[in-house]
Amino acid sequence: MHKHAAVLRHRELTQELYNIGDEVAEYIEHLIEAIEDWDQELTLDCLSELAEIVEDARVDSGRIVGELIGLRHALVSGVRAGSISASVSGDFELEPPRAITARTLELRFPLEGPQAISEVAHVLRSRTECVQAYLREMVDYVLEQTNAVARNLDMISLPHLYKRAGTGVRDAASAWVQTVAASHPAYARTLRGGNPPAFLEERARVNAIVEKVAAKRAAARKATGTA
Repeated sequence: MHKHAAVLRHRELTQELYNIGDEVAEYIEHLIEAIEDWDQELTLDCLSELAEIVEDARVDSGRIVGELIGLRHALVSGVRAGSISASVSGDFELEPPRAITARTLELRFPLEGPQAISEVAHVLRSRTECVQAYLREMVDYVLEQTNAVARNLDMISLPHLYKRAGTGVRDAASAWVQTVAASHPAYARTLRGGNPPAFLEERARVNAIVEKVAAKRAAARKATGTA
């Protein structure tokens, strides 16, 4: 591969790594929005979507990192000449957010014996906020570690990172479902719909545009008599 083409390919692949991290983080944010709306069904749907995104991220990041390593070896002279960036000093592997499970929530925010409705509500909100805080930390963790690997390919394994993040997010969201939404469905239903997820509105907007374009194309084909 010509040196200039190799440098361009290197930049393109590096941007793809950033995009992968952004997508994983985006779907974790969808999950946060579902929980903020106390929507158990949507939370479970978001978990299913995230599992697919994480699996794709693991496969794609492994492939991209492998190609980037090959390009960087081929461009060693380019590193010395400043054509591509060498590893940035100061990159290091961060500790992931501390795991949240159903047991964690029950120990930290116990519901034992008869309690006033206000006390139960306070505990359920505290559990919910704890899970949301964890998921926000995971978003930051995924973005920071993806960006660090884009600068220093030898730092950590991105496929491993995404697998670990996906497992942690799944456990935390499942803990919320188990200890809040499913265990106190009446309370969750009273709050559902009060904070509609923004990503659903964006999906509806995009779907409306797609349907509009499809309708125009169908009308045009009908007018010209094409199939």
